[in-house]
Amino acid sequence: EPVIEFRAAVIVGSGSASFEMIRHLTERLPLMITPRWVNTRCQPVGIRSVLDYLMEALHHPEARGVYEIGGQDVLSYREMMLRYARIRGLRRFIISFPVPRPELSSRWVDLVTPIPFLIAHPLVESLQTEVVVRDNRALSVFRVRPTGYDDAVRRALDRMASDDVKNELRDDVLLA
Repeated sequence: EPVIEFRAAVIVGSGSASFEMIRHLTERLPLMITPRWVNTRCQPVGIRSVLDYLMEALHHPEARGVYEIGGQDVLSYREMMLRYARIRGLRRFIISFPVPRPELSSRWVDLVTPIPFLIAHPLVESLQTEVVVRDNRALSVFRVRPTGYDDAVRRALDRMASDDVKNELRDDVLLA
């Protein structure tokens, strides 16, 4: 039986731990003193694009293997927070400095967001690694054309506003 695996960095949408962390930190903190990991680059992808890949994969019997997927933009976490703030009409300032251990950042995320430490800690540790699409096979095999970060954020915010989406983050149910 053929197997398809999709790999993505930050998934932009309600319920994604990475997106919820960006959203809550940006909404709640006008001035952020952050660890240097905010300068790590990644290639965020909107939840709609991820769902489009999954749906198309169901009808793509010849596709198999690992596919790296990402949106149109390669951004640092700092850039994602500042662009999120701009979309929301918020003024935010971010200052980064070395934090000796990811555990301190994880405790802070646990304190000021609904993301519990048990999820925040491995998430914060992973944010130190650049996650950018290196193999573009997904774009040649599938018809999906992912949107840019700003469009994915607007779509996520519109969806949350129109559907009254609840963002209850629990240890057992959360997108990475």
